[in-house]
Amino acid sequence: MKKELSQYHKGTNDYMYNDFLPPENTKTFTGLLVSIEWWHQKGKYALICNFKKEDGSRISLFAFQKYTGFYGPKSKKVNFKEVALGTRWLCKIRKSSTGRLTWHDAIQIT
Repeated sequence: MKKELSQYHKGTNDYMYNDFLPPENTKTFTGLLVSIEWWHQKGKYALICNFKKEDGSRISLFAFQKYTGFYGPKSKKVNFKEVALGTRWLCKIRKSSTGRLTWHDAIQIT
């Protein structure tokens, strides 16, 4: 059974948690970072990064802690703990070796 993690966070900046959906397939998209929310469960910590895509849809990506104090995509190029809201990002979603969709990379565009 697939667990819908986005149900565990409350909305910020007048958005509700169900306004943002997790990725459904591998893709690359450009989006505006509109909110960040802390998430934790059973000793695991993450930042939920909510993006508004260019087509108006919304996507929620989890930045899990890679090592102490760093929260970002798998590429470890960006720490979303230190990123400003309102910035635009090119994000890549890939399938991991276990078959799960994972946030692979993020490159700031503006």
